[in-house]
Amino acid sequence: MKLWICFLWLFFSGSCLLADAEKLLFSHYTNSHNTQTPYKTLLELELAVTLDQAYSIQQKLVQNKLLKLPKRGFKLALVSSEHQKQYNISEPILGVIVTDQIFNNFAVIPKKNFTNLYFESEFGFILKKSITKPIESLYVLKHYLKSVHPVIEIVDYKFLNKKNVQIGDLIMANALSSSYVLGPELSLDVIDELSVKTMHYGKTVSDYKPQLVSDVYLTSLMWAINKALSQGWKVSKGDLIITGALGDMFAGKKGRYIVDYGSLTSVMFDVR
Repeated sequence: MKLWICFLWLFFSGSCLLADAEKLLFSHYTNSHNTQTPYKTLLELELAVTLDQAYSIQQKLVQNKLLKLPKRGFKLALVSSEHQKQYNISEPILGVIVTDQIFNNFAVIPKKNFTNLYFESEFGFILKKSITKPIESLYVLKHYLKSVHPVIEIVDYKFLNKKNVQIGDLIMANALSSSYVLGPELSLDVIDELSVKTMHYGKTVSDYKPQLVSDVYLTSLMWAINKALSQGWKVSKGDLIITGALGDMFAGKKGRYIVDYGSLTSVMFDVR
């Protein structure tokens, strides 16, 4: 009987500690967002969370943002096996794109609006109709696609000490989702093994050599859709889904950036 009472005490006290940690983390991320101050890592806060807890906190934080801002879609991070090994995981992580400001080609991006500005060149897929059930094949997936675009993701890396960042930090920070620059529409068949090069004042800051065919991007897209559905998100007509970085993330310095997607098209923007 005493052992059973001890077990119950440990169970409920542990549950209370987890609930307290989630409340503390929700409060910290909310306050940091509202005051435009950097996030602290789990190590700095002396806390630990599981992947499920991190996604639960992410969802609550995103739902809070959605009270004022529109959902634009979803994004993937850590799509390469090399990046996954760094964080001891075996799959990408999902973020929800929530923003009231998106940018188009030739945009001017104000650096002062971000804590620690970075960019990634990617592809984004726009859905032509809502998806309510998991997608089981690329053949089925293609019937839901409206268009594919070059996308320059705007990343606000709000952790000052990058060495301390853990997978739970990245998930709770919504996979560092911020905003994006949307390039012109492309055909799905032309993105096979397409090179991507980013120049800043004539200097190459990111150079992605042709590696992947369109089915690889579509496989990542299908994973993102199914992951979003499994977490209870609505995957809606018009959603943009960004499928992961093509090349290195590069720092957002003032000046002009030109991102060449092979010989097909370019995306240009200025940071001021």
